[in-house]
Amino acid sequence: MDMRRGPGVLVLGVLALALALDGAPRALADDRRPSHERERDEREPRRGPARVRFVLVQHDGKERRGERFSVARARDLLIVVEWRALVGAHTQRLDVLAPDGALYQRFTAPVESLDGRARVETRLPVGGTWITERALLGRWRVRVFLDDATVPVAVAVFVLAR
Repeated sequence: MDMRRGPGVLVLGVLALALALDGAPRALADDRRPSHERERDEREPRRGPARVRFVLVQHDGKERRGERFSVARARDLLIVVEWRALVGAHTQRLDVLAPDGALYQRFTAPVESLDGRARVETRLPVGGTWITERALLGRWRVRVFLDDATVPVAVAVFVLAR
């Protein structure tokens, strides 16, 4: 091997690696941050193409918006996804993760928009389900995906407590 070419090849290899890492998905970078920073991001609305809101439907039919709810009052939880930059016909996938991180339920729904705005409302039954029967209390996560994406476009958190 020619020793004069060795350092040049090494420099090119390092540059290629740096460019590959620079283009790595943001999700990879997020996973390397401390857990308290990742949790803060999940509580704050992301400024991406979709925003997630929660509305508790109580046993008496009244609705309450927020992110922390009493499971004793809960009949259903509405997960509302508001799309802000969506054109055409797509499929929304919603993964609801239980407090232990396991997938509790997955919902898919068509979503379509001509002007960029769309709204999809998903009803998660709470009262009389495994959630109340097994007291699945704590911090739940919702991940929103568009079409066949593997990285969520939005992540939001709600808490079910006594």
